[in-house]
Amino acid sequence: MPSAGAPPICGSSKLLRGKEVMEVLCDGWGEVFKTKLTIIDKEGTMRKRSHWTCVLVAFLLVMGVSLWVTSGYAATKQIVIVGWGGAWEEGTRKAFGEPFEKETGIKVVFTGPIDFGKMKAMVESGNVEWDLAQAGDFRILPAAKAGLVEPIDYSIVDKSVLFPGAAREYGCGGEYEAVVLGYRTDTYTDQIPAGWKDFWDVKKFPGPRSLYKGVFYTMEAALLADGVPPDKLYPLDEERAFASLDRIRPHVTTWWRMGSQSQSLIKDHEVDMIAAWNGRLAQLINRGDPVAIAWEQTLFVQSAWFVIKNAPHKKEAMEFINFASNPKYQAVMAEHIYYGPTNPKALEYIDDKVARWMPSYPDNFAKSIELNGAYWKDNRDRLTERFEAWLMK
Repeated sequence: MPSAGAPPICGSSKLLRGKEVMEVLCDGWGEVFKTKLTIIDKEGTMRKRSHWTCVLVAFLLVMGVSLWVTSGYAATKQIVIVGWGGAWEEGTRKAFGEPFEKETGIKVVFTGPIDFGKMKAMVESGNVEWDLAQAGDFRILPAAKAGLVEPIDYSIVDKSVLFPGAAREYGCGGEYEAVVLGYRTDTYTDQIPAGWKDFWDVKKFPGPRSLYKGVFYTMEAALLADGVPPDKLYPLDEERAFASLDRIRPHVTTWWRMGSQSQSLIKDHEVDMIAAWNGRLAQLINRGDPVAIAWEQTLFVQSAWFVIKNAPHKKEAMEFINFASNPKYQAVMAEHIYYGPTNPKALEYIDDKVARWMPSYPDNFAKSIELNGAYWKDNRDRLTERFEAWLMK
């Protein structure tokens, strides 16, 4: 152990160098060599060797302390992304996580599923474990209103490389994704469904269905199925939406939460028709599964990156968002899960065979309807409570 009078090395008010460091270390740590050094001193001719023994001890101790400090600091350099699991996580890890780690040395840790209730509890308790996530405005804006989201730091994030409107106060970049109508081609061979009206038409298109277990997308689909024109969708007619949901409910065998679950439901033929994210369905189609997409009345959003309030690695999270705006990396993500990039230059790296499965592809975009984030900012909590009570009936 160091002697009581040994000056500190770490945390000292002045930087000790060269001979000073060796003297401090010899005084403080040389006690363990006391017997050896005393004998050497008495032998005279060995005096020089004893000096270099202490130098060696000092050097090893300095290196040990240095390595310990360096490794300890490096271990704290990480960001935690809470996400959607499955294909989304696989694509995000490959497209952004791995190259970001390689370029910056900052470790990227994935966890999930994303849970805004848990996020709120973390922020309110002051024990935030996550750094950033990705979601649509209809989720981000209510969370920001509740004080759960940091504003994007545009001194770190370069918004000039993104599409107009893709850089917002609380969310930036990410990708364009959509909930579409997916169906089994081995079930519907003569007539094929097109739009939410057909999804609700169980006589013309019989078979088990699946819908998203949440108000977003689901209430919009219910109103479109009931004949509400897209340009008259907002503000939502709540009573009409729940009446429409009452009609389809007996035919919905599963209400899914995670994208990976929706993918399995249609792949394993547990349902014949489903409302699911385009990327999940496009993956199945391109792997040869008997699944198709009806692009009519696609419900699309910009799924943007956002940083959780008081994130432990806020700066590194902002750096990741900036990194994830790189067009080449966005192209890798698009080819993995078929979501549209928010950097227009990424389109230069995406094959047309891939691009046609994206909601931002011109033919698909012309049939799309964007969810209204501003509406959901003010109505999410109330309608979610009502929807969950309706499910429990």
